[in-house]
Amino acid sequence: MKQSSAKILLASVFMARGTSFLFSKNLLTSMSPMSILATRFLLAFIILCLVFFKKIRECTKQSFVSGVMLGLLYTICMIFEMYGLRLIDSGVSSLIENMAILLVPLYVSILTKTLPKIKTIICALLALAGVAFLSLTQIQSNKGGLGIILMICAALTYAVCILFTEKAAQKCAPVTIGIFQLGTMGFLSLLISLATKSFAMPSGQNQWILILVLAVFCSCFGFTFQPLGQKFVPAESAAVLTVINPLTASIMGILIAHENLTPLKLAGYIIVLATLLFYNSRLLEQKK
Repeated sequence: MKQSSAKILLASVFMARGTSFLFSKNLLTSMSPMSILATRFLLAFIILCLVFFKKIRECTKQSFVSGVMLGLLYTICMIFEMYGLRLIDSGVSSLIENMAILLVPLYVSILTKTLPKIKTIICALLALAGVAFLSLTQIQSNKGGLGIILMICAALTYAVCILFTEKAAQKCAPVTIGIFQLGTMGFLSLLISLATKSFAMPSGQNQWILILVLAVFCSCFGFTFQPLGQKFVPAESAAVLTVINPLTASIMGILIAHENLTPLKLAGYIIVLATLLFYNSRLLEQKK
């Protein structure tokens, strides 16, 4: 796969993942966070096992272990995300979580003991400014500050997930990794929900429709094909492309959930969009 095609795939993946914030936000009014995660990811895992049965049979030990490890990391990230999402707007939640734009280059710099590209630094700073604007819109709401902290924790974990995904995808079958990742997320979420006595199956047509959308579109596609795209795209590039995730969540939050669009929010959205456009330009391509 060419890097340009891989970037298009990743953009589609992050768009699919962006829609999950609004669907999850709606479900959180009637289901516990861990019930949603358990049902969503176990259903997605079953569907993928049926579709990719041959790949499951040919799975190597390394692919299985990588999928389980990635599933563990993403479970931690999703727990922070779901509990933070209950407290603040879906669009703001998504954007704060995608501070991974800033964190991934910093992680890479620490691990390799080198400075990130000038363009990456500028994009990271722009993203941080956008997050700051959006955070100011939530702090005054009930437990909004706690919601922001939880989403920052999700961002810290998400950045690690992006780095681990790139490393694992280079050595293993990407789709297989994604399948076992979802299975691990579903299984761990089920164990936690049973241990906390919070598990409940979806009830009613509306809940099942939202769960199916989350399982098929946001999980089967949104999670499984990220390792495939990242096999051909550097982690820093993938991190900046995640901007599509919060933009999708923000647009859906405003148009569908009718979340308030204040001047501060608008400024944050514009800054994030500028970050994406700037990153995809040909300016400052040289490394520092």
